[in-house]
Amino acid sequence: MTIPFNEIPAGNLVPIFAVEINNERASKPGPMPWKNLLIGQAVGAIDGSTPDAEKKWRPSADNTGKLVRIMEGDQADSLFGRGSQIALMAKNFLKNAPYMELYCLALADAPAGSGQSADAGKATKTLTFAGPATESGSLNLNIAGQAVTVTVIDTDNAATIAGNVKAKIDSLVDLPVVATVASNVVTLTAKNKGAAGNDLAVFLNLNEGEKTPAGVSISEFASTDVIKLADGSGDTEFTAENVGNLIEGTWFNAIAINQGDNTNTGNVAYIKEKLDERWTAMKQQTGVLFYCVGGDMTAEITAGNARNSHVLCLPGLPDSPTAPCNIAAAVMGACAASALNDPALPLSNVAVKGVVAPKRAKRLGVTSRNAILEAGVAALFVGDDGTVYLNRTVTTYKYKANGASDISYRQLETVLTLSFLRWDWNNYLSGKYPRAKLAADGDEFGPGQIVMTPKKGMSELLTRYQDWMKMGLVQNFDLFKQNVVVELDPNDPNALLFLAPANLIKQFFISKTLLQFE
Repeated sequence: MTIPFNEIPAGNLVPIFAVEINNERASKPGPMPWKNLLIGQAVGAIDGSTPDAEKKWRPSADNTGKLVRIMEGDQADSLFGRGSQIALMAKNFLKNAPYMELYCLALADAPAGSGQSADAGKATKTLTFAGPATESGSLNLNIAGQAVTVTVIDTDNAATIAGNVKAKIDSLVDLPVVATVASNVVTLTAKNKGAAGNDLAVFLNLNEGEKTPAGVSISEFASTDVIKLADGSGDTEFTAENVGNLIEGTWFNAIAINQGDNTNTGNVAYIKEKLDERWTAMKQQTGVLFYCVGGDMTAEITAGNARNSHVLCLPGLPDSPTAPCNIAAAVMGACAASALNDPALPLSNVAVKGVVAPKRAKRLGVTSRNAILEAGVAALFVGDDGTVYLNRTVTTYKYKANGASDISYRQLETVLTLSFLRWDWNNYLSGKYPRAKLAADGDEFGPGQIVMTPKKGMSELLTRYQDWMKMGLVQNFDLFKQNVVVELDPNDPNALLFLAPANLIKQFFISKTLLQFE
């Protein structure tokens, strides 16, 4: 029998009119599977000792240590606590990619050490008010990118203003801080422990035209318009137990984490090691880590120079009021939404929602953005209306293992395109030939026989390359055709070898014109 049946037995003698249905000719790959992962800290759940004021933002149950699919921001708030790192990250991601598949892995704060209070390790900052106000108006604070506007009435004294600031912060449950007040001093405390709290910025009069009512002052802003919380410590370390084992076996195309560091032993390095392993041919679960660091341009350049990897993307918007982890989540969402539709489409001039622009005087010009790009930092820029956009999205890869300069993996679009091509080719070939036989060229086989040969493999690869060209992913078909190789493996009679020297399409970032006139 030359027609291969899978369900109708060749030895059947019972009369039957049997039709076997096979969908192989109708099979289509569909879009590439794409899962996104956020890793960050939740706040502790409500228990018998939780003050009533905190019940407004704490979750009702502990949802740390498990992968949870998140559909909406309210769901993240409910599960992880309003104003927690992971909830704010989830909401920023969803602002940019509301229809993509998102998973969150919430971590608990590091436990308190012996003799430490429950809040030990949380970053803090005081605001010391002076008054009385001699005019009515608004006190314009901004905490981690969220506006905190407090009404000031003529003759309000310092203690009254401080109390009103505390009450306003209490009402804004999505803030990543809580407040206490003693007389004229408000103390801000991060909701989560760790060094990430030290990047929570507090601005006074962030927006143009804002001013403090006459008679009112805050001593911490005597010589600056921005201060940061400090003394946050005790980061939750990524381990096999709380991260590695939970994500094992699940393909995540994009991951963002709650902190950035420049070490070879921290959480960035932990995820990088996992992604390096997944990039290999035997895993083929390619993914990219998005993370950010706080601070100015110098801090961004230092962080970029500390890394050299095509699986790391370090977005940079120095001096943004938005917390670094929320920038990372927003950028990941913007990139993922674009790349799912077209991995080669330039990740440039794409709005990044949920990120607050730096003050106008702090926004990077062309020279400064070029400097951070050279360091392997993905540059963002700010439009005249304050909207933040992707400018040029590079990875941290800059040189080969021997130190030689190399731009091959510079663009994140390159990494994403290669990831798609590998998935698509494997999916196409395995879908069309799930149970094929293998033979050398030159023989003729009966109708219906599914036999792969080098010549047929060559035809399939060339056809698929043309499909990729139509999708705008590759170019120069004639050169590809000249150099492609398909042959039987001389060491394994059951293996077919393909050499596919693809020429990836590039991105149009720069136009150079010399305009001469007479």
